[in-house]
Amino acid sequence: MDMELRPSQKQTITHQMIQSSEILQMNNMELEIYLQNLALENPLLDFEEPPEEDERKKEWLNALDEQNRVYERQERRDASDPWNLDTSMTETLEESLLLQLNSLNLPASKVFILKYLIQSLESSGYLTTPLDEIAKVCHCSLTETEEMLSVLQTLEPDGVGARTLSECLSIQLKKHYPAASLALSIVSDYLDLLGKNQIPAISRILHRSQKDILEACSLIRSLNPKPGSSFGDRHYMPYVRPELLIIRFDGYFDIILNDASIPSIRMNDYYLDLLKTDEAGETARYLKGKKEELEQINDSIRHRSSTLLSLGKLIVEHQQDFFLNGPGHLHTFLQSTAASILGVHESVISRAASDKYLQCQYGVFPLSYFFVQGRDNKEEIKKMIRDYIEKEDKAHPFSDQKLSDMFAADGLTVSKRLITKYRTALHIPPAGGRKVY
Repeated sequence: MDMELRPSQKQTITHQMIQSSEILQMNNMELEIYLQNLALENPLLDFEEPPEEDERKKEWLNALDEQNRVYERQERRDASDPWNLDTSMTETLEESLLLQLNSLNLPASKVFILKYLIQSLESSGYLTTPLDEIAKVCHCSLTETEEMLSVLQTLEPDGVGARTLSECLSIQLKKHYPAASLALSIVSDYLDLLGKNQIPAISRILHRSQKDILEACSLIRSLNPKPGSSFGDRHYMPYVRPELLIIRFDGYFDIILNDASIPSIRMNDYYLDLLKTDEAGETARYLKGKKEELEQINDSIRHRSSTLLSLGKLIVEHQQDFFLNGPGHLHTFLQSTAASILGVHESVISRAASDKYLQCQYGVFPLSYFFVQGRDNKEEIKKMIRDYIEKEDKAHPFSDQKLSDMFAADGLTVSKRLITKYRTALHIPPAGGRKVY
């Protein structure tokens, strides 16, 4: 038997490497919770008091003033939308309905059915569970269940307890606009045509003028299609804490690690002194192990910070057109390209970008948003579609074929099928849905 020795290289994955990868993948909130839990089991871990803001931080905070004004304007616009309220601190739909239930003079058996109906509602305010199933669970007749559903539908918000959009809108019309028979007819039988903006068709079917139909449709659109949307949800996480801040100055960008919420680690002086006085004992061996653990974690956190900053600088460098001009100006940029430039494995970039966010003057975006594969032409086409449609005559909107012809006139070959695909992705309705009568 011939034996041959062949030299080979084999990388050993250590516990420290695994730990470093895990910490790199954590977002700010996860890292903060991780360190707080670590403090419960490692007696050497102390947290430093956060330092006072230095001059550089004050400088970029001042530079954020204009951006903050942009965010404030956006928040005001969001707040003015009655169906887009900040629900993080409000009562839930269930709490509101149960509170109203206390003012009703109902026997206990009916209160039980009504409570079950309330607890069966979706967060939108709709009831999707069949009434016969509810009757079976509550050990009551279908008639009793229907009676309690009628009671539920008298409570606020208007439209709560509806089984369909048509029923939701009908409840609101009957309560506040009982004389609006035309609007009621439309929501009862012709919502599909209204959704397609087929005003002439509705006019012909109902033998009413387009002016009457438009007035009725305007009333319908003022109603709330999701009664529960203005209430809180205890499972809703309304806040994203970005890991990177991109501040635009005159002529350059500053990339800042947003790590103020992550406590800085330091070692407890008492236990360090104890370690020095009893270097050979069992206690010292335990403390030494905990000291090494903290040193490794500190190194991993520093590596995470360095990687995120380097990645942020690379994103700004390769997607500068976006940071200058906003969404719609992304260019091809692969994670493999970033890994090659930074001299790391592609998996490192993947972990660094995972569930992390970046805040700039245009809003908050996941880091993964900036890694684009072959989308230069796609984004440009989408932008042009949006521009063409914004400038169209709304009484005679462009068809997808017309948009394709307009691209051809500008020297670009874009098929009607591709126009339809990108327009749909932009959530822009077809020509019939954009027509203003």
